[in-house]
Amino acid sequence: MAIMNKMREKMTVIFVGLACAFLLMIIFEWGAQGDCFKGSARKADEIGKVNGISLLNKDYDDMFQELRQQKLQEEGKTNLTEAEENEIREKAWDQAVMTKLLQEKMDEYGVVVTNQEVREFLLYNPPDFLRRNFMDSATHQFNQAAYFQALNDPHNDTLVAKLSAQMREELKKQKLSSLLQISMRTTRSEMWERYENTNAKATFEVIRIKPTKSAKEFASTVTEEEIKKYYEDHTYQYKRDEGRKVKFVIFRELPTAKDSALLAERIEGLKKKWAAMPLNASDSTVAELARDYTEQPVQPAVMNPPSALNQYSNSDEIINGAIGSVYTVAGQGVIKAMRIMDVRDSGDENYHAKSILIGFGNPQNKDSAKALATKLMADIHAGADFADIAKKYSQDQSARNGGDMRWLAPKLYLPEFEAAAMKAPIGQLEGPIETVAGYHIFQVLGRTRKNLKLATISITPRSSSTTQKMVLQQANLFHEKAKKEGFDQAAQTSNLRVQSDVPPITRKGQPLFGYRPWTNYLFELSAGDITAPVRIPAAKLVVVAQVTESQAEGIKPLDSLIKDQIKNVIAKRKAIEAMAPRAKEIRGMLNPGDDLAKIGAVDTNLKPFTVSAGPAESVGGLGTEYSVNIAAFNMKPGEISQPIMGDAGYYIIKLLDLKQADKQMFEAQKTKQFETLSQEKQQRFFGQWLENLKSKATIVDYRSHSR
Repeated sequence: MAIMNKMREKMTVIFVGLACAFLLMIIFEWGAQGDCFKGSARKADEIGKVNGISLLNKDYDDMFQELRQQKLQEEGKTNLTEAEENEIREKAWDQAVMTKLLQEKMDEYGVVVTNQEVREFLLYNPPDFLRRNFMDSATHQFNQAAYFQALNDPHNDTLVAKLSAQMREELKKQKLSSLLQISMRTTRSEMWERYENTNAKATFEVIRIKPTKSAKEFASTVTEEEIKKYYEDHTYQYKRDEGRKVKFVIFRELPTAKDSALLAERIEGLKKKWAAMPLNASDSTVAELARDYTEQPVQPAVMNPPSALNQYSNSDEIINGAIGSVYTVAGQGVIKAMRIMDVRDSGDENYHAKSILIGFGNPQNKDSAKALATKLMADIHAGADFADIAKKYSQDQSARNGGDMRWLAPKLYLPEFEAAAMKAPIGQLEGPIETVAGYHIFQVLGRTRKNLKLATISITPRSSSTTQKMVLQQANLFHEKAKKEGFDQAAQTSNLRVQSDVPPITRKGQPLFGYRPWTNYLFELSAGDITAPVRIPAAKLVVVAQVTESQAEGIKPLDSLIKDQIKNVIAKRKAIEAMAPRAKEIRGMLNPGDDLAKIGAVDTNLKPFTVSAGPAESVGGLGTEYSVNIAAFNMKPGEISQPIMGDAGYYIIKLLDLKQADKQMFEAQKTKQFETLSQEKQQRFFGQWLENLKSKATIVDYRSHSR
């Protein structure tokens, strides 16, 4: 009973493991789509449709919660970031869609699993996660008797029924997999080719003869007929996925003054609570405090030299703070609360200085440079502002900061300057002193040997729900206006910028703003349709778009862009072909038995190098010039090739050694070769099958419409 109780506690993870195991195998091992205003009515409990079959909110939510719980348990977290939540939402959607598609195929193929098959599978072939719960602690063997007893215990009937249902689905998927594999064969010639490519090696010297003229010099010789012929011969390179061209306006969810005031109030609350905690408070206690204010985990405390704090305007305040104090600093898109957990002596003196550098460039200018530095120093003594003079006259990078060099570690700056800075009284104007850079006027603002151990809690500023509703309302008003007046006219009268220079959006490509539901939504629409406002949480904006063009799947037209690309390819080829006489001349300099170093002695640009490669292996120095590899395997040791044309130039090679694949060893490893190659073929086959299944499916994603 103890074991089964433990299993009950883990059932969420167990069920998601069973429910997703087959899908994950397909997606990651085998190969690894709103209401459209035009289609059928959407049911209240639907989140999408797959080939006209409803995908219910509950199915999607259950999958999401199971995957989320699994992620939390795997990483030992109690909460996830927004980015992690979005990632799991997409994974849950993909798996929910795939479950529907696979179920449809199982029904089509008549895949049935009997009660007897389920029982035998559960009794005699339990999955590893079940077996692990019934391992004998003494013998480390599976305790089948204890397992049978638990299955037959009436108290576990509900649990066993759930397991049986999951096992039934797993067996159905296994049967579907077997049906799809029936036509697959792995031949002996395929196994030998794989074995030979892996085990045969040719070692040879190579001379690479690169083009002496650039492709640009041959571009004018490329004709329209050549471009057209290349395009027709290489249409596979210009395949185009189904796409949508769009223009859109965005409404950013920028925090208002009230939002900023509320954020400042929250941060002050965090500072007070954290500062009141004992320094030895447990990590879980601090993590619990952080969760009240942010989704980000507490960053472990690390030692920081003063120079590491230069990015913060209040670095001096932090450096001089007491242990236990909490300070806030502005980072990139975040507010950081930083607590001083410890202060240690670094053993090195760091100093904070500001400086004005008057360079002299060459010795003839030294006197005038020193005179100017002396005058500027006198002006500062007389009351002139140091920062103003630094911005106007200083030739140091710190000039833009009014001469403030911030905190400097030892040996980080000019030695003469550092020696003077280490002796100068704090706050006293010093100089001019001479260094290799010029004459310096400087003032030391502080020195310390401290290193601070800081723990950090990061808070991302967010707009309030009220602000988000207000932005969504603005987007809705524009949407209604765009439907009445036209998209561009509505944007113009609303003083909104229309963005239309984005590349076509495809189903398989990276989704715009990283939000897949919006991409799915666009594919429900046709040219001219305007989307309802869609909120993109991660980007903190609402977008309204109009589809300007629906591009069908097919071959890209031979437009000016593709013509230019092809012209460059042909011109490069012509530049290489122009080297044929030179390559023939070089080959004529070599006699049988010569060393290729003979050519390198005449022209250092033709110095040979040695490579060892298989028949279809990319190697350093040679890359993917497979024509060279193939030539090597058709030569005898000591033989020198005729010029070989490749993708980057001409090559002449001398075969040094040839190791053929051992046929006896192949026979000994044939079974292993069969298993490996068969598995790879299955992965490719099922990857293609799955991709084809998804591409032909009609998938409607309502998620973006509910936001």
